[in-house]
Amino acid sequence: MKKISLIDIILFVLSGILCFGTAFVFHACPAKDDGSWMLCHWAEHVVVALGAVLFFLSAFRIFMVDNKMKAGISLSFIPLSIATLLVPGVLVKLCMMASMRCHTIMRPSVIVLCILICALSLVDTIIRLKKEK
Repeated sequence: MKKISLIDIILFVLSGILCFGTAFVFHACPAKDDGSWMLCHWAEHVVVALGAVLFFLSAFRIFMVDNKMKAGISLSFIPLSIATLLVPGVLVKLCMMASMRCHTIMRPSVIVLCILICALSLVDTIIRLKKEK
């Protein structure tokens, strides 16, 4: 059986927190009184979808043996996590009031998780490509 690295596990956990945490813990604002949704609701859905892609890629990455393939997947995490980071507030507008849940909980959580995923992926890519030389 192949040895699973600590970076594999950390990326899997961070991606899972991004995907499922955004959906269930640090989600956007609830529905309005009339039953309609604010714009931040759609930002949440995009973050969850991109987080799911990161989550499944990280799960797939755990079972890979080839170092170059793992480096390639780590490299793909960088633009994907940057795109996810840009969703709340840049690509999809959030609520107008800065005190709303989407500004105070969801957006900072997404930013921190995406920066961690991006940084760890960059480090992992560099380490794996150096091993190949």
